[in-house]
Amino acid sequence: MKKYALILAAGKGTRMRTELPKCAFPILKKPMIEYIIENIEKSTIDETVVIVGHKKEVLEDLLGDRVTYAYQAEQLGTGHAVLSAAPVLEDKEGTTFILPGDMPLMEYPLMNKILRAHEEMGNDLTIVSMIMEYPKGYGRIVRDEYGEITGIVEENDCNDSQKLIQEVNSSVYIVNNKLLFEYVKKIKRNERKGEFYLTDIVALMHQEQKVNTFIVRNPMITMGINDLYGISIAEKFLRDSINRGHMLAGVSIVNPETVTIGHNVIIEEGVWIYPNTTLMGHTIIKKGAMIGPNTEIVDSLIHEKAEIRHSIVLDSEVGENTTVGPFAHLRGHAVIGKNNRIGNFVEVKKSSTGEGTKAAHLIYLGDSTIGKNVNFGCGSVTVNYDGLKKHQTVIGDDVFVGCNVNLVAPINIGDRVFIAAGSTVTQDIPSGALAIARNRQINKEDYAKHFIKPKEDK
Repeated sequence: MKKYALILAAGKGTRMRTELPKCAFPILKKPMIEYIIENIEKSTIDETVVIVGHKKEVLEDLLGDRVTYAYQAEQLGTGHAVLSAAPVLEDKEGTTFILPGDMPLMEYPLMNKILRAHEEMGNDLTIVSMIMEYPKGYGRIVRDEYGEITGIVEENDCNDSQKLIQEVNSSVYIVNNKLLFEYVKKIKRNERKGEFYLTDIVALMHQEQKVNTFIVRNPMITMGINDLYGISIAEKFLRDSINRGHMLAGVSIVNPETVTIGHNVIIEEGVWIYPNTTLMGHTIIKKGAMIGPNTEIVDSLIHEKAEIRHSIVLDSEVGENTTVGPFAHLRGHAVIGKNNRIGNFVEVKKSSTGEGTKAAHLIYLGDSTIGKNVNFGCGSVTVNYDGLKKHQTVIGDDVFVGCNVNLVAPINIGDRVFIAAGSTVTQDIPSGALAIARNRQINKEDYAKHFIKPKEDK
């Protein structure tokens, strides 16, 4: 039979105090619902339905056609949310895995394990539960004297003895799909809150169907996020888990508590990562690279034995044996070749460089195609913007660019060109030429006295 995931993501999340829907709020710079969807896509689940409501267009833009949507126009509790999926799920045979959209820490191996347990035990409803030493705030799993589950009682509805129960509800359920909608329709509105609690299907089903639990040993995995403090707890858990995985795979991380690595980052063995470094997005770090300290890399490819220190690399590529930094900034799909030197306070935007090129300090390279073995002197700039449009600079191989040179685009520089320091170049330079574009120096003898007042003797 087919397996479905039903994600409850229609709520506002008012305790987050943000304009974003709660499920779209980022954890390690990725929306929390993305973690859930990515793990479901790796699991044995066949189809995903997301219940949306508040600012539904935000989640639809995030998830696109990866999921099917159901709409909960008015938020009247979790039971009402599940009932909103009836138009797309009610007539289908199979098993439904229900989970909140604010639970990003459950990974696909556990999802598969829970689904297998549900099938092997022959359950009609499986409640994923946790054992909490201090269960305040959670719905309690209530059993009779024979250990059979009779219901889930929310914290505010518990009597004194029920408050002592340490087995609590995680808000994750696996249920026969046909039975799900049959029993959800029987849920009555809670008099105190005026909502329909999905937890009430337990009391309804246990009399006629097989109801059981699957206990998750680590409650962090089924942690629901309700506020910004919860975000910080989830980020710490993810950071520690991700870093541990990389270190066990052969990545050396110095002071890992200060290093943040995103969920989709790929790092090969033999890489060194130093303190206060952040790696995010679809970044790939190849063998032998040295990253950090104090470095941020997002959506970039770093090749073997590259070294990046005290720098920012965004949507760019750094070649083998290239050094970047300190205090360099690569962005806008900069592609840096092999054996390059991109040094102090150098910015490269939407430009490529060939092998062996050096830009050591205080340089801006924008919208440029640069050949191999090019040397840029301190203070050089490719002047790419005329106030209305960006223009291209093309530089050949084996070019020497002197200090404080302005290359005013659009411009083409041939191979083996030497450009004198202080030049502002506005015309193309043919291969093999020496270019000097500055006023001739004039020395006026004995003239400085008009500008410099002699010091008086004391």
